Amino acid sequence: MTTTAGRRIVRGLAPVVFAFAACAACCPAAEAAKPTGDAACPIEDLFKAVRIPNITVATDGSVLAFAKSGRLLRRSTDGGKTWSPAREVGPDAGGSAIVDTTSGDVMVIRSRKGYLYRSRDHGETWTRETIAVKPNVLGHGAVDGVPVQTACSESGLTLQHGKHKGRLVMPARIQPPKGNNDQEWWPCNYNTAITSDDGGKTWQTSMPVQSGTGEGTLAEVSTGSIYYNSRSHMSVDHRRRIAWSHDGGHMFVDWRVCDVLHEVGQPFYFKYGTKPSYGCNAGLVRVPPAVTGGKDVLLFSTPDSPGGGRVRMTVWASFDRGATWPLKRLVWEGPSAYSSLAAGPDGAVYLLFERGEKKLYETVAVARFTLDWLAEGKDWRAMLKG
Repeated sequence: MTTTAGRRIVRGLAPVVFAFAACAACCPAAEAAKPTGDAACPIEDLFKAVRIPNITVATDGSVLAFAKSGRLLRRSTDGGKTWSPAREVGPDAGGSAIVDTTSGDVMVIRSRKGYLYRSRDHGETWTRETIAVKPNVLGHGAVDGVPVQTACSESGLTLQHGKHKGRLVMPARIQPPKGNNDQEWWPCNYNTAITSDDGGKTWQTSMPVQSGTGEGTLAEVSTGSIYYNSRSHMSVDHRRRIAWSHDGGHMFVDWRVCDVLHEVGQPFYFKYGTKPSYGCNAGLVRVPPAVTGGKDVLLFSTPDSPGGGRVRMTVWASFDRGATWPLKRLVWEGPSAYSSLAAGPDGAVYLLFERGEKKLYETVAVARFTLDWLAEGKDWRAMLKG
C-alpha cells in the first residue's frame, strides 16, 4: 500500500502596493532541474535554502506556493506545470495564507504583529494592511499581550456551510506567558484559531485546543463542523491530537488522539522529557466537493516515521471525516519535514514540502497528483461515505 513516487529518484503604515519584482538574492529559487517522482506525481524543487512551506489555490485557479513563512512566493497559472520566479510578498511579510472565496482576495496573515498582506489579483500584487486582533477569554491573542500567530500552521479557509458561511478561519497557536518557544512553557502552549467576519480587517482569537499543541491544521466538512488536527510537542505516544468546532471556529471540543496518524519523535529536543516527542508540522486539505460528488475526502501529509526521524513524506486519505485513514502513499522516501496541502477545482492536489537528498531542508519542493494516483489502483469512489 505504501509505494514510492520518488524514491531518491521522492505584518500603521499607509498601504503600500508591492508590484512584484524578481529578487534573486533574497528570494532563492531552486535551480532549474528535471522533476523527480513519476509521471502521475512529478516532484519539482521550487525554493532552496529556506524553510516553512505553505500552499493554496486562488479563486482563479492560480496555485500560490509560499516559503520562508509566507514571505516568498512562486505562482503557477497552469496547474503547477510551470512557475513564476521566486518573489517577495513584502519585506516584512510572514505567517500563513488564506483565500477569501467571497471576495477572491488572498491574504498572508501576520497576526502576532498586527498586519497582513492582501492581494486582490490572485497573488500578482500585494498591499500591506493593519489589522485588529482581539484576545480570547484568557486574554491571549492581542498584539500587545501574548500574541496569536499563524506562522508554521496550515492555510486558512472560508466557511462554506451554516450560519457562519463566509467566515474566515485560520489555524494558529499561542505560547504563554511570553509568546515564545521557551521549552519550560511548552505545557502552557496551545493551538487555537483566529476568525474574521469582515474580510480580514478584524480577527477574533478562539478558545484553546488541547494544551501542549502547536502548528495546527483544519478543514471544514459538509456538516459545517471544523476538523482540527494538531502537532503535539510532548506526547511520547507520537499520535496527532484531534478536536472539532461546531460553532464556526470559536470553541474546540470532542478532543481525542488519532490512532492512525502518527508523528516523528526526533529530534530529541525537549530537555525536560525522557523520550523523543517533538512531532512535526503537517498538511491538511479537503478535496473540492465537485470532485467527490459532495462527499467529504480529507488528505493529510507528514513524514511517516512514528517516533523516528524526519523522513518518508507521505499522504493519507480519509473518506469518513477523519475517523479512519484507509489510504496512504509515499511521496518522497528521503529527508522530509514540514508540508502543506492544497487542491484545485479539477481535483489536482499540490503538496509543498521540505525535502533533501542527503540532509533535511535542502529544498522546498512541490508534488502534483490526484486521488487516482493516491489510491494506487484501488477504487476510492467506492470508499465515499453517504
